[in-house]
Amino acid sequence: MHLNPPGEPGSVHAERVLVLAPHYDDEVLGCGVLLSQLTRAGARVDVAFLTDGGGGVEGAPEGDSPESYAATRRAEAERAGAVLGLESLHFFELPDGRLESERAELARRLDELLVPEVDLVLSPSPLESTPDHRAAFAALHDVLHQDRGTLASGLSVLAYEINHPLYPNLLIDATGDLETLETAMAEYASQQSRHDYLSAALGLRHYRTHTLGPEIEAAEGYFRLELADFQTRSYAQLVAHMGGLPETQSVSDGPLVSVVVRTKDRPDLLAEALESVAASFYRNLEVLVVNDGGAPPSTPENYPLPIDTVDLQPGRGRAGAAQAGVDAARGEYVAFLDDDDLVYPEHYATLVAALGAGVRVVYSDAAVVAYELGDGWREVSRRIPYSRDHDADLLRLENYIPLHTLLVERALCREVGAFDDSFDSFEDWDWLLRLSELTAFHHLPLVTCEYRHFLGSGHHALAADVKSHGQRVAAKARVLAKHAANLTPARLAAASSVLRDEGVRALEARDAARRDERNARQELEQLRGRFERIHGEVGTLRQERERLLDELSTSQQELARLFAEEKVLRASASELQEHLARTYAEIERLGGLIDAMESSRAFKLQQLLGRKG
Repeated sequence: MHLNPPGEPGSVHAERVLVLAPHYDDEVLGCGVLLSQLTRAGARVDVAFLTDGGGGVEGAPEGDSPESYAATRRAEAERAGAVLGLESLHFFELPDGRLESERAELARRLDELLVPEVDLVLSPSPLESTPDHRAAFAALHDVLHQDRGTLASGLSVLAYEINHPLYPNLLIDATGDLETLETAMAEYASQQSRHDYLSAALGLRHYRTHTLGPEIEAAEGYFRLELADFQTRSYAQLVAHMGGLPETQSVSDGPLVSVVVRTKDRPDLLAEALESVAASFYRNLEVLVVNDGGAPPSTPENYPLPIDTVDLQPGRGRAGAAQAGVDAARGEYVAFLDDDDLVYPEHYATLVAALGAGVRVVYSDAAVVAYELGDGWREVSRRIPYSRDHDADLLRLENYIPLHTLLVERALCREVGAFDDSFDSFEDWDWLLRLSELTAFHHLPLVTCEYRHFLGSGHHALAADVKSHGQRVAAKARVLAKHAANLTPARLAAASSVLRDEGVRALEARDAARRDERNARQELEQLRGRFERIHGEVGTLRQERERLLDELSTSQQELARLFAEEKVLRASASELQEHLARTYAEIERLGGLIDAMESSRAFKLQQLLGRKG
């Protein structure tokens, strides 16, 4: 699993969002920036507050009761929701600090909110240090793990971080949204007065920029998961996929289970298979490594479970190897595992827990995972093609139960008889058909193990591998011929009716998918038409813009010329004003001289003499 943070910020688009907030303020501290961005983009965002908020009353102001303290926190949540633009708030009011004990009820309530229209769920990461946060993610896994088509296949889950960093595969640019985060968190005054949670949240967002460019000042980190991740992985396996360590849940009480591991000359795969068994939560196990004629396998030193090797020389084939393991088993129950497959930590604990009340055979689901060789083996697909309740009639037509999903009472193994070593393939199907005649199987629709395909490697069977379609059909025909007496017309009719109903449903689903595809194509064509029209309008607007820019340029040039002329005229006017000012000054000076002259005695005498003469 690649756990390095992204080097570029990503984006999130959603129309209907559900946020799981174990406590009041988790929605702000964990994903406040993204919620603000989503609501601005027009998404409907609902928040489910899972606990009642009364767990921290010990640190509340003196005199506060749990009820009044919880009411204060709820009111704060409503005000913070208004800041973020949240559509609606749901209050589960489960006991604060005890969500794990309420996990079943929490899952039930989440199931009610997870309508098909929801296309994005935000949940605390399972790597969080707070038990309530981990319980929220676990309950979400409980709901999504068993979904087989109720929810939209495009559903995504973003795990967010609050008090323990995760390994993000998505970073959201938060540079321009920190003020909204601060405003929303300011509404949680009761919490900020106890601890500066906001500073811690801002610090984490600044830290998340260390793989991003300098223009990114803050970022929110998420681990993006798809619905298939929940459907095809157990909880412990999903936590490991996210880079965490599953919480150890050691279970020792219960019957001894003998795990028969068939192998031949694949030491690396055998080591992985044995490692997966060693990680089991259920500890009352013994491991029997059956070497089918290959080089003697080495088993790990200090292996934490009792382990023995059954060395078959020469090899006895797939059927003989399986039977040799059953013969060597001491447990009350027997399980099988080929060296190229894996079990998840919950596998045996889940199967053992389902025993009792007449259950002699129990099986779970396996994720079929394909790997291809690149830089080592890398996963390319995960799916669940086999998930069906036991139907003996259908089993007579096709095997839908991988052998390592099974836990069988050892006494029943003796009753059913040995694996038929005349089969070099489909020996497990033959054995299951005989087993099915003795008892019903109890099915658990939970993925607890992995059926691995190594593409192009030849890794699949321990003996003869059925490579061609013709060989496969011939091998199936041999199994059907052996059990032909049990393939009565009534049983065939019952099986064909089931297959027909499933076929009709599949066709209806296909037709609905085609209708959706046609509608989507029509909408795409409409959008394409709108785009082309808008593109044309944009072209016209660009031409008009160029014309206006040209006119603007001409006007600017004319304006510059006029400004220049105005400057010259202003200069001339200024010179003229100065000249007029000098002229007026000279006139005033001369007027003053005349006035002085006219007032002199000489001028007056001259005027007098002039009148007399």
